[in-house]
Amino acid sequence: MTDKSRTGTGAPRSPRTAPPDPASQAKPASFAELMRLSGGSDAVDAIRIGFPAGMIKDAGIYFGVPAQRIRSIARLPETTAHTLVKRGALMDAAASERMWRLADLMSLAQEIFDDEEAAKAWLRTPNLTFHDTAPMDYLDTEPGAIAVRQVLNAIATGGAL
Repeated sequence: MTDKSRTGTGAPRSPRTAPPDPASQAKPASFAELMRLSGGSDAVDAIRIGFPAGMIKDAGIYFGVPAQRIRSIARLPETTAHTLVKRGALMDAAASERMWRLADLMSLAQEIFDDEEAAKAWLRTPNLTFHDTAPMDYLDTEPGAIAVRQVLNAIATGGAL
């Protein structure tokens, strides 16, 4: 009788493994972890997989704003967010990208202001440059994010807009 767990050479067979499930790949679990995610292929892969819907509440706590404000930035309806959280599901790529954009610009603001609380306050506070709207509320669109980035870069360099 032959041992079916061995190959013809007598060496044990390695167990068959399924290809890695994209949903099980490392992805940020919290807003703070998302802020540490650099751009490039890691960010693209994580965004495509999606971020946990619970990150909305986490970001609201982080910024000291209602979750509704973060849902508005992510353009995620309350009922959808609630269902995703209840199921432990991930946001779609579009909402995940908006959350990444918020985290990315928070990281830039923190670097420029050299103070986490000052960066949060700047992003939360209405600004005349943005027609008396808070910079964070511009981050639901890429053109808005570009405008916020331009203002932050002007602050960093002491330049004009």
